Amino acid sequence: MTTDATRPRQRYSGDGWSLEAHDSGETSVYTLRGEFDFAASTKLADLLVAAPGAARVVMDMAEVEYCDSSCLQVLLRLARGLHAAGGRFAVVSAAPAVTRPIGLLRLGDVLPVHPTHEAVADAWGAA
Repeated sequence: MTTDATRPRQRYSGDGWSLEAHDSGETSVYTLRGEFDFAASTKLADLLVAAPGAARVVMDMAEVEYCDSSCLQVLLRLARGLHAAGGRFAVVSAAPAVTRPIGLLRLGDVLPVHPTHEAVADAWGAA
């Protein structure tokens, strides 16, 4: 049985990518799958701007196969906006396509990456 809290709020897809949005209390979780290049990041930016505001946002990117700088720019804008409003932002992924560019560009302070949702909850509970 699926409860309303775990049921996807909205689903979007494009050529080689998909996004599902879930709400769980004051946290919005966006599950991204596939490849995010310039064309996908433009649509992603439109979807995230239109999304309802939440105090906390988790981007589940565990199934992202490709993430270029344009996608990271979208995430940076979202994260900085949340931080400026006193909110929180986290990325869930162990995929090198996501973790490697974030690490190489030293974006971990703004785009903190955690291997699981539980690790995000632990990090947020401790801070």
